[in-house]
Amino acid sequence: MTLRFHQGQSPPVTFACPVCADPGPKPHLLTVGNTQSAEDAGQPLHLYRCDNCLSFTYRPFPQIDYTRHTSTDLRFRDYVELNAAIDLIARNILRAIPDGSSGRLLDIGCGFGFGMAAIRDISGWQVRGFEPSRYGELGRQQLKLDIVNDFANRNADAADRFDIVHCSEVIEHVQDPHEFIDILASYLAHDGVLILTTPDADRIHPRTDPSSLLALLSPGAHTILFSDAALADALKAAGFVHVEVDRSAPSLLVYASRQPLRLHHRSPAEFAELLERHLGRALDRTAPGTPLATGLRYRLFRSAMDRGNYALAETVFTPDLADAAPVIEDLETSEQFGARWPLCIAASTYYLAMLMMIHRADYPGAGRHFRAAARLCRAKIRLSPSTAVVESDLVWRAVYHEALALHYAGETVQSLVRLASFLDLRGVGQPRVPENLHADVERLRDELVGKIERM
Repeated sequence: MTLRFHQGQSPPVTFACPVCADPGPKPHLLTVGNTQSAEDAGQPLHLYRCDNCLSFTYRPFPQIDYTRHTSTDLRFRDYVELNAAIDLIARNILRAIPDGSSGRLLDIGCGFGFGMAAIRDISGWQVRGFEPSRYGELGRQQLKLDIVNDFANRNADAADRFDIVHCSEVIEHVQDPHEFIDILASYLAHDGVLILTTPDADRIHPRTDPSSLLALLSPGAHTILFSDAALADALKAAGFVHVEVDRSAPSLLVYASRQPLRLHHRSPAEFAELLERHLGRALDRTAPGTPLATGLRYRLFRSAMDRGNYALAETVFTPDLADAAPVIEDLETSEQFGARWPLCIAASTYYLAMLMMIHRADYPGAGRHFRAAARLCRAKIRLSPSTAVVESDLVWRAVYHEALALHYAGETVQSLVRLASFLDLRGVGQPRVPENLHADVERLRDELVGKIERM
């Protein structure tokens, strides 16, 4: 992968910003190799910043055929088994659905349809989706959903409007965002709610770890990366008087309506129970051994672990979700990785290690599985950095928790040796150690050093 921030060392280019129409010169922010097209792999793409609205634009726009994009079995498996954020999509939509209500949801760019399936099951709403890629065709078949395997055009039928139009991680792919917002609005009832997510332009900087940065940039597929203010202004210009923007995640989460917004809060525990019941029912309906079954089982296992429902976690876990001694040295391609394991293997091995440490008190076993998880994370990062966002976040957590498991097992010296991996705690190593892990590492290191000094 080639990625270089220019930091003022490359001349600006003059063109009209597709977001705010500012005609002035645009600073050349970075150059990155195309990761989304096999035909143009590595071809340099150039991202420019609009100093008026603070959005970023690729110039020229990359060209991509979304009817064929992500059409390989491996990309499908990666999405279904690991990277589709079912929990986030469902949570975002449910915030706009009152308890006990009935209504209609349209999901534009719905992918496989996970969000639609969750809302249909949890709320009983009618759902429809548009998805031009192979994901839509497979989701229609496997989830029994009303998915139109095509692009959404402007809706001229005033009687066919929806209470919620959801569009997650799509607007950054279009070349005319104002026309696209008009298309979204044409499907929405007058008092309906539009829900958008899109990468936050403010997250594009050299401090972001490479896998997360590549996911945000998606070079070869994304065209425009919006600032929060620029996207809010574009929505208001289209008649959405009421706009709320949440910037707590790498992607902006936007709710927009022509009427005052009335969003509904559910506690994390309440939402987790809803999601787990949905995942369990979906898993019961799914053929065992399929990518869909693997993805549903992994997410149910992870959700149970996240909220401390260890009895459910023990019930859901199956041996194919972990490998305590992975052989990775011979792997040269992501296809080889996928042929050997489910594509959630690094994360599911990590969560099994947590179960072993917290619930079973099997500290040596937990340590072995944490080490295996870290090795699997690094293999995925090396072979497929653009799809290894989860692994980039987990790799250092796995190293820390291996040290913690060794500490609990009484292996003080070995635990401290493992913590030596964190010498570059605040340095420039890649992927970077998550900031919310720093204090835990330092606390454990101080405790271990003190224990050794007292020996």
